[in-house]
Amino acid sequence: MADSAGAGYTSDWVDEAGLDLDTGYCVTFVRGVGPREVLRRLGVDDAAIRTATWAEFVAQNLQREMRRLTPGVAAAFVMGEYVVLVEDIGYWGRLPEWAEPVSRGTETLNVYLSPTSQVEELSIYQDGKRVASISGDEPEVIESGDAEMAGRLIELTFEALGPWNENDPAPEDFSDGRVDLLKVACGYLGLHPEISDINGPVVGALVEYR
Repeated sequence: MADSAGAGYTSDWVDEAGLDLDTGYCVTFVRGVGPREVLRRLGVDDAAIRTATWAEFVAQNLQREMRRLTPGVAAAFVMGEYVVLVEDIGYWGRLPEWAEPVSRGTETLNVYLSPTSQVEELSIYQDGKRVASISGDEPEVIESGDAEMAGRLIELTFEALGPWNENDPAPEDFSDGRVDLLKVACGYLGLHPEISDINGPVVGALVEYR
């Protein structure tokens, strides 16, 4: 976890060239649990789980028509010792009733981008309990009872502060820009996802959100 959030990190993997998640997402990093098991714990039926590329899942999802439920995609990418569960417009990974059980005996880190407010939030769970959280509205406020963890997170949060628009000057404080909490998450975990990590076949499923 000593890696800097800015050292080699690029957002290409979630931008248009990669997963194209700009409209909203729920990304959960789980250590020590296999991809199929992560999907099962999310509540996905075994019969619905299969292997395809993210682009294939998205294309098939766009063909579905639902009146009362919202169709979505959930896929579990393997990155080192972590499974990265991506929900394109979902929210299940941020719910305590899922995050608490899946984090028992391990650690999970979730970053959620609201498709309506476009505000990010970050949560860390360890052994069934939430131990830290950050809101994109107040990224300088780290809610955690662990002083060492809070110190590490605020350091990463400063490093992940960027301008509102790419042509704007570098911000001097949080009021002048935005914090990329996915960058914070990857810096905390020492991960540097690339497009090559997410463009091959992946275990996933078409899901339905209420």
